[in-house]
Amino acid sequence: MAKLAGDHAQVLVGGYDLTGDHNKVSVDDSRVMHDQTAFGEAVHNFLHGQRNMVLTHGGYLNAAAGRSHPVLKANGLEGIVSVLVGQNTDPAVGDPVYSLSTQQYQYSTAPEVNGIIPFGATFGNKGLAGGWGEALTPPVSFTNSTNGSAVDNGAASSNGGAAFLHILGAAASDTYTITVEESATGAFAGEESTLATFTLDASAVGAERIAIAGSIARYTRFKAVRSGSAGDTVQIAVSLVRF
Repeated sequence: MAKLAGDHAQVLVGGYDLTGDHNKVSVDDSRVMHDQTAFGEAVHNFLHGQRNMVLTHGGYLNAAAGRSHPVLKANGLEGIVSVLVGQNTDPAVGDPVYSLSTQQYQYSTAPEVNGIIPFGATFGNKGLAGGWGEALTPPVSFTNSTNGSAVDNGAASSNGGAAFLHILGAAASDTYTITVEESATGAFAGEESTLATFTLDASAVGAERIAIAGSIARYTRFKAVRSGSAGDTVQIAVSLVRF
């Protein structure tokens, strides 16, 4: 795999695309390590403890509606944060995504003469597992029922996972049933089954996490089925994390 430039990332926070206000984001995914070294052991012996996941954001203060300052200023945002990483181009289906159900606990700015006003924000894990997964779709807009492209994981997995949805642009009157489907073959010709069904119906901006238990087939995709005939434009992003 080619080395990746950091300038092809997208940052989604609670249903808002804040990519244009960011210039850096740090993903700190670690575990507490408990020292269980006993007398007579030649080296330290550790036991895995709880997982600790923190996302630190930095960029430029933007006071326009739906941008960094209005979204982050209350310093109490609870919701889904996703960081999509493009492979030296804009993020595409199958590209890496770090998604997490978070609680914001820091927001800072530092105005100064002759400088753009920066901001910093920090999000901690809210007790639900997340992590690195794959984009079932980066931000995409459509006006009718839509099937996503199949994402090939290379093999099935058996430890469950989580599906993440951002509604970035809500429909004016239509609603959508948005699901994640799985297939053993990738054909999606009737053999597929529904892996997760989101509660959000694209009638409002928002974000959601759905827990998945048990096995996940090799191939997955998103599906959006429209209810209504207005043909409103909706914009979403979907990702899947396997545990």
